[in-house]
Amino acid sequence: MSSVVVEVIGMKAFKGFVNKEGINSGALFCRVKLDDRYNKPGENFKAGYSVEEWKMPDADTIFRMQHIPTPFMAALDVERVSNGRETKEMVVGARPIETVKAAPAEAPKPAPAQPANEVRKVA
Repeated sequence: MSSVVVEVIGMKAFKGFVNKEGINSGALFCRVKLDDRYNKPGENFKAGYSVEEWKMPDADTIFRMQHIPTPFMAALDVERVSNGRETKEMVVGARPIETVKAAPAEAPKPAPAQPANEVRKVA
């Protein structure tokens, strides 16, 4: 088992019944950098970030973190599993680590003051 640190920007969970079938699912949506190492001008371009979905073992993990404002950093306990033909990563646990500090917003610029001696007529 390994641990992966991710920036969680969204999450969802559902625990209930749909058409008499029990559903217990959750997912974290995490920011991931796009691979821009192979950019070629005029041919191939990637920049910025994308969203990656990590399915959780159940909804309880998400419900325990629902009070945390997004974005936040989380450590995912990940296990690689295989069915004999395909291999995938499965999340077996998640813990919040810290909140992400947003960049300070620029202060709004004050509106230019109008001269006090200007009189406007209202028709």
